[in-house]
Amino acid sequence: MSENKNQNTQHSGPKLNDQMIIRREKLDKIRALGVEPYGQKFEWDHHAADIRKESEQLEKDETHVRIAGRIMIRRGQGKTAFCVLRDQTGDIQVYFKRDELPENEWALFKLVDIGDILGIEGTVFTTHTGELTVRVLHFTMLSKSLRPLPEKWHGLTDKEQRYRQRYLDLIMNPEVRETFVKRAAMMSAIRKWYTDHGFLEVETPVLQPLYGGANAKPFTTHFNALDMTMYLRIAPELYLKRLLVGGYERIFEITRNFRNEGMDTRHNPEFTAIETYQAYGDIEDVINQTEQIVAACAMASYGSMKFTYEDTEIDVTPPWPRLTMAEAVKKYTGEDFDACQTIEDARAIADKLHVEYGEYDGFGKILSECFDAYVEEHLIQPVHITKHPIEVSPLSKLDPKDPRYTIRFESYIYGRELANGFSELNDPIDQRKRFELQVEERKHGDDEAHPIDEDFLTALEYGMPPTGGLGIGLDRLFMLMTNSASIRDVLLFPAMKPETALEKKTAQEAERLAKEADDEPIDFSKVEIEPLFKDYVDFDTFSKSDFRAVKVKACEAVPKSKKLLKFTLDDGTGEDRIILSGIHAYYEPEELVGKTLIAIVNLPPRKMMGINSCGMLLSAIHKEEGEEKLHLLMVDRHIPAGAKLY
Repeated sequence: MSENKNQNTQHSGPKLNDQMIIRREKLDKIRALGVEPYGQKFEWDHHAADIRKESEQLEKDETHVRIAGRIMIRRGQGKTAFCVLRDQTGDIQVYFKRDELPENEWALFKLVDIGDILGIEGTVFTTHTGELTVRVLHFTMLSKSLRPLPEKWHGLTDKEQRYRQRYLDLIMNPEVRETFVKRAAMMSAIRKWYTDHGFLEVETPVLQPLYGGANAKPFTTHFNALDMTMYLRIAPELYLKRLLVGGYERIFEITRNFRNEGMDTRHNPEFTAIETYQAYGDIEDVINQTEQIVAACAMASYGSMKFTYEDTEIDVTPPWPRLTMAEAVKKYTGEDFDACQTIEDARAIADKLHVEYGEYDGFGKILSECFDAYVEEHLIQPVHITKHPIEVSPLSKLDPKDPRYTIRFESYIYGRELANGFSELNDPIDQRKRFELQVEERKHGDDEAHPIDEDFLTALEYGMPPTGGLGIGLDRLFMLMTNSASIRDVLLFPAMKPETALEKKTAQEAERLAKEADDEPIDFSKVEIEPLFKDYVDFDTFSKSDFRAVKVKACEAVPKSKKLLKFTLDDGTGEDRIILSGIHAYYEPEELVGKTLIAIVNLPPRKMMGINSCGMLLSAIHKEEGEEKLHLLMVDRHIPAGAKLY
């Protein structure tokens, strides 16, 4: 016995606590009873939900039921005990009594812990308190849990750990499991709608020799057998269009796409989308598809076209209203891009609205940036935004009435882009020109611009019919339909930085701080600083500035901005403060979380990229060998949030 005990308690991983050691010791005691603690197949015939549904008949007939699941609660001692067993359909109470179990099984029950998985046979009865219960006549151990479950998992505020250990999240929180049941139901409803309407489901390559179909950074890998660089697909579009050339008329693919970009509440580097193509169709067909698919998902999830997302009632009943992109910008800013005659006119609007643009950005990119900054947040109820500029729409047909625009739409709900579709460009000569325009964009610094795909152009030259194409980001749709605040809430295993990497980073930070504490000499001989101001600021004006210590609760890159980081700060008031800062060139968002910074908190809010920035973080700027350097002012973490600087 001592040999087995030593064997079970030896552990090469993290240090075992007392409970974990005790559970390992129980393995030997269970085996001593002639029971294998990790059992074989168990033939169950009921779930907890089945017993609740059929309870009256089961109790009347004294039917023997066989159930399996995890023990979540255990109470009672002596000769009787009540437990709660949880399976994928919910919880059911089970009753163990010494006089009703074989002696060996009662001895086994005394070794059962919360978290163990059991197979149970028994009869259904109702206790004097009205609780539906299974009286256990026989049971067996199917899996011994060597780690205790969290006692208050539901109340934990560390969402990162819940995502990282999703299995525990699913065990402890039935509502999380329900989210993914709804996701599966919506996926099934989408497939049914398309197959019912004559669409063929197809599959296209994930590994591609040339990425395309969207403007995004790819993941790169190497194919050893062919000694060539390959890319994980950012979209399946160009392959699906090849199938249209080949003669298929209605096709769709539910696809996993990969984009090597940032992570935030609405972005994960791998995500699920659907792309559909209807030959001999146009934008009207895919707008109708969008409305029907969203309606089908609402019915699958809620049984209604109306639902609540973050305390706002959303009504997805078709048809949805439409605005052109220029009309939407005019509605929310008063500025009329349709009236622009030159690029200078567009730049003047952007300057007036404090919207960033590049030296080589044309009319369309500037319009698109202004839309992102000022319009998206207002699009709460479903709406289609039409007539997108040609510069940001390389694969859609031109608007014959105004060649600055294309026959394209995006659908928005709750300020978020949900769908993207258009009348597909099938002119191979025009398509080549669009690709060449994208190449120029890449030369001018747009590393997300679309590359030229010669094989796709060759396919187009054989002839592709007029087509309506659609892409829907399913994860965002499922967020809406499950009232989930983050995309990670609807992904079973979202992308996470490994804990070992986090630990390494923490150790590196500690080492850096230790070096600084040793007064390591720093060479400032090549540093240039801006001359001091000679003009005085009167004391009364200066004293009105409210400088406070703030703690960084969260930090993320602002979508479609190469400079801005969005900080969620604890300023000591109990309410989150949002400040945007153009320092992405100097810091990655994750390295700033947990830091204590200094901010001016009584500046008037300033809208940047459509987000109100309430204050200013202080930085120190200098030049070194002609290059600008920036350092955020970080202070001792012992300083509490909200502490005022004097």
